[in-house]
Amino acid sequence: MQEVASKPFALVLTDRDGTLIRDVPYLSRLEDIELLPGVAGAIRQLNALHIPVVVVTNQSGVARGYFTESFVQESHALLNDLLRREGAHIDRFLYCPHLSGAVKSRYDMDCSCRKPRSGMLKTALDEYGVLPGRTMMVGDSLRDVEAAENLGIMSYFISSDSRPLSSPAAHVVSSFSEAVEHFLVFQNVAITKRSSYAP
Repeated sequence: MQEVASKPFALVLTDRDGTLIRDVPYLSRLEDIELLPGVAGAIRQLNALHIPVVVVTNQSGVARGYFTESFVQESHALLNDLLRREGAHIDRFLYCPHLSGAVKSRYDMDCSCRKPRSGMLKTALDEYGVLPGRTMMVGDSLRDVEAAENLGIMSYFISSDSRPLSSPAAHVVSSFSEAVEHFLVFQNVAITKRSSYAP
């Protein structure tokens, strides 16, 4: 488990493909990694507020034999390199390489980490010691919404014409940056109310 120096007041969990970077099915080439508009600026703002940003991503391409865990780790290192050029960074990457019935037998399991199950999200909450009510999850799949709702985490669904939302539980947004903007407004209101009742 990653050691956290001090407990943050909020936490941002995010999907990767189609949320932070351009969606390429079973991304397997580093040159295809491309930040989506507004992502670096939004993460830079979270960094400045000392709000950890944690990627939680299904990577069943490992189990299917399309790429290796080493490639997943390399892609995350490159993603952070691209962000650092913009003065931003992701604090933690969590990924699930498993798939029931996988081609690669070592990854053939019905795990608790593959979204819509909430194992990766629970790991992040435990590591950073942040309550679900102070946490957001943003993604472009209903799996992301379900994983968040299972734990009482505020969810943001990035909608498009090809990805309509059928769950009323999520806030519907057009981008990661819009989700962050809404979440920060919500958290600032909560903090103000808490401070006003402080002795």
